Amino acid sequence: MFVQTFLVAGGNSTALVADCPDSRKPALISSLLEQVEQVGFVDQAGDLPRIRMMGGEFCINATLAFASTLGTSGSLIASGAEHPVSFTNTGGVTAIRMSMAWRKHGNIVLLEGIGFILLEKHSSEQIDKKRLSALCRNFDLPAFGAILFENDAITPYVYVAGVDSCVRETACGSGSVALYLHNGTSLVRQPTGQFITVSGDREIQISARVTVM
Repeated sequence: MFVQTFLVAGGNSTALVADCPDSRKPALISSLLEQVEQVGFVDQAGDLPRIRMMGGEFCINATLAFASTLGTSGSLIASGAEHPVSFTNTGGVTAIRMSMAWRKHGNIVLLEGIGFILLEKHSSEQIDKKRLSALCRNFDLPAFGAILFENDAITPYVYVAGVDSCVRETACGSGSVALYLHNGTSLVRQPTGQFITVSGDREIQISARVTVM
């Protein structure tokens, strides 16, 4: 078994685990979540490399982290995503591109494998684990987040049903996409002060600097 930890746009510490038996995954997830914000399991044995998140959700930052290890360009399979994800690595910046089905209902954006409610930073609406859990159930998604935004800056929260975790994240790729689809912000400032860039429509491109911890 091999564990490597990454930062995306300076935050959202992500542990990627290779060669982990299924029987050991629940205990390992519990242990790693004391040190990082999320855990994914990776496999390069098939035709395309694969990443499956700890709750089966789709995670852009973990996908970026995994893609950063795979060479100059190629494609991979990610949990929660209907289509393969293509990637490029250039000068320490990883970019992924994927066909993405999404829906918008007012201030709620539903992506493949995760949804978000978007609120202005000083909104009086209450965001907590109980509400995000209810949104997961209502929309039948493995994960649901909240994005508090002010201009180009976000404060992201993500609940993952499979492990019953709710984390205030230090960077969020999926939440950055949700903000872009909500109001067109393309250069999204993360809580770290670094940026994730989003462009496109039905084919979305996301790029960020990925580093190994």
